Amino acid sequence: MKLLYMCRHGQISRSLFFLLNVLLIFTGISCKKMFDIKPQSQVDQSQAYRNVYDADAAVIGIYGKVMKVAKQYVLWNELRGDLMDITFNSDPYLRQLSEQNVTSNNPYINPQPFYDVILNCNDALKNFKIMLQQNKLKTDEFAQRYSDIGAIRSWLYLQLGVHFGNIPYVTDPLAQVSDLHDSSKFPMIPLSQLIDSLVKFTETLPFLENYPSGTNLQTTVDGYPTSKFFINKNMLLGDLYLWQGQYNKAAVSFRKVMDINGPVGNDALWYNQYKISNNASNPATSSINYSRAQDFSSLNYGPVSWRNLFERPATDNDFNWEWIWVLPFDKNFPPADPFIDLFSINGGSYLVRPSQQAIDNWNSQTQVFTFTAGTSTAPVVFGDNFPFDSRGVFTYRYINGQPVIMKYLYNYLNASTAAADGLPLNVLVEQGKWFLARAATLHLHFAEAANRAGYPKVAYALVNRGIGFTYDPVPGGTTGRDVTNIQNTNFLPDPYKFDARNGDAPPYRNSWYRNFGIRGRANLKVVTLPATDSVTNVENMILDEDALELAYEGERWPDLLRIAIRRNDPAFIADKIYNKLIKSGLSAGAAGQARSKLMARDWFLPFKW
Repeated sequence: MKLLYMCRHGQISRSLFFLLNVLLIFTGISCKKMFDIKPQSQVDQSQAYRNVYDADAAVIGIYGKVMKVAKQYVLWNELRGDLMDITFNSDPYLRQLSEQNVTSNNPYINPQPFYDVILNCNDALKNFKIMLQQNKLKTDEFAQRYSDIGAIRSWLYLQLGVHFGNIPYVTDPLAQVSDLHDSSKFPMIPLSQLIDSLVKFTETLPFLENYPSGTNLQTTVDGYPTSKFFINKNMLLGDLYLWQGQYNKAAVSFRKVMDINGPVGNDALWYNQYKISNNASNPATSSINYSRAQDFSSLNYGPVSWRNLFERPATDNDFNWEWIWVLPFDKNFPPADPFIDLFSINGGSYLVRPSQQAIDNWNSQTQVFTFTAGTSTAPVVFGDNFPFDSRGVFTYRYINGQPVIMKYLYNYLNASTAAADGLPLNVLVEQGKWFLARAATLHLHFAEAANRAGYPKVAYALVNRGIGFTYDPVPGGTTGRDVTNIQNTNFLPDPYKFDARNGDAPPYRNSWYRNFGIRGRANLKVVTLPATDSVTNVENMILDEDALELAYEGERWPDLLRIAIRRNDPAFIADKIYNKLIKSGLSAGAAGQARSKLMARDWFLPFKW
């Protein structure tokens, strides 16, 4: 193919046509120099890093390699936690991950794929600096690309640190993976020191926003908007601050993402994007909803439902309003989607499944229906109704009598209705998405930061039924009231000010008036908390909601570990894993061994090349 030949031989690197086709690396066209960016001592500098298009090729090539760690990322972060379990098809090494007794020869824990990408990042970062010095990159071009690759490196290191505890932290662009075996050159550092180093580096990145509209890397290729390909640097920094215990700084960083469209506006994007919105023009779009009132058998499986967050095309409005970072696996090109083999019982190997603990979590919830008492001052009355969380119905389903994790399979299996057979839409068409960050992740992590920063009610509001509802003395009352002094937190300092006023006397439709909370979108009853020790209780509520909303999206183990470390309470994580293992059918003795190991703060995987 002429394009592939020209790509390999560097003959079209000055054209935008080259860049648009380079973006297909996400879906498989592989220029050798992009996927195998070598240390400077091995690269022919006459054929690399000549101009901004070569810099873009390096960026896209690195993301292509990031996609190769997707399977490890999900297994480390979910199977090690309490929400994912093994199946009858699982090998002994997956069992080790689930049961907390991993041996050093376990192939799933090899850190080398992560370090392969890290060393590519180191090489690119060095060469971007050289290009800036040689005027091959403009200042803004350098700042955007350097910051993007620097953030990816910090994210990769965060994953390694969370799971291995002590790792070599390498920023040397001349290092090769074989060099890392020499601990005298690259000593291991503990997680706390690693976090400090990552914060220090990431804070210095010169550009923390998304690639601006109109830049080469901000485009749409084969229906994929590249704005969702790239890591969100403010969200990464917020997560690093959470780990470091700088909660106000974390909240500031997260709030920048929540307000990505700026402080002023009045269009759909401004009201809806990253705000967990009820989307006033179509309130059912991304929520749990029913075609018949109070009839749980009429659950909406179609395009206006929470389930569709995981199936929508990347050009869909609601996809854009929810998703922050998603990498697509395309049916036509490698790398293949690893999640079909991992999760699917039809067309895959069905290696992992939802744990019974996760299923019990969803089944323990209560949905509600509402009715208005009929006066302008009477509250909306919430009544108990359905005894489960329908997000569970959409996160997994029974196929051939077995529970199957569905979030990653909606572009592969026939599951658009309650009666769908769960067979592949086309067994030869394997495509899907790697879900890395979305609005719900953002709100739950902001809530964690706000709670620890001294604002538990704000955290409670975002997790339950939103700012307007929580800060209204007559929640759900009619819009004909004067809401000037309610439905907002304008009396709080930034970044905890939220204006959700929605009234007509005088008229208000402020930026957060459509926010209706994580549990509100799921149609769930508000959580009632004990009056004492509100910070701990709110934090527990956040972690419980994390399990219901974000299951299998790669957040569980880090969130559990972070809280256990913060509280100096190993039982926080040990008890959850013990309960999962007992419910999975493991003997009390074996489950007790796992608990004892975690109680001893033996939380990390053995690090071995």
